[in-house]
Amino acid sequence: MKKMKILKDVIALKFKASESEGVILHGEGQQGDYITLELSRGRLLLQQYGSILGHTSVTSGSLLDDHHWHSVVIERYRRNVNFTLDQHTQHFRTNGEFDHLDLDYELTFGGMPYSGKPVSGGRRNFKGCMESINYNGENITDLARRKKLDTSSFVSRFPFQSTPHTVPYLTK
Repeated sequence: MKKMKILKDVIALKFKASESEGVILHGEGQQGDYITLELSRGRLLLQQYGSILGHTSVTSGSLLDDHHWHSVVIERYRRNVNFTLDQHTQHFRTNGEFDHLDLDYELTFGGMPYSGKPVSGGRRNFKGCMESINYNGENITDLARRKKLDTSSFVSRFPFQSTPHTVPYLTK
């Protein structure tokens, strides 16, 4: 598979959490670029790293482990990001000199991908429910339900428990 250089990404989903810690989604590339959305102490934490001095970390909300539905939209165009949680939007520019993330062809929902090495920073898997997962206009939830994605790595189905789910990146 070839690498993608995507200048614009839009990720949207809804979640309700039963615990205050857990990785909601994670994507990474061979060059070290990554994006992670996770609950940390009941707050939503978005972390993004591009290979040239580009670590950016932004938090939003509080007490999000309240068993209520929350809506998240991450819109990234080059270094400009709109991070929206429940209709409250933060606008920011990512750090570093890059204008795209070099990611491999998969995103992991509900936890970190299994790599055989110790989990980075002791991160926990997400516990709760997710719905309406969209990546760049593709409804991931619907594709998984209709079995249009390779879901062979899915160990459990929605609602998420303690096993992360990986789906390939979609290209148009």
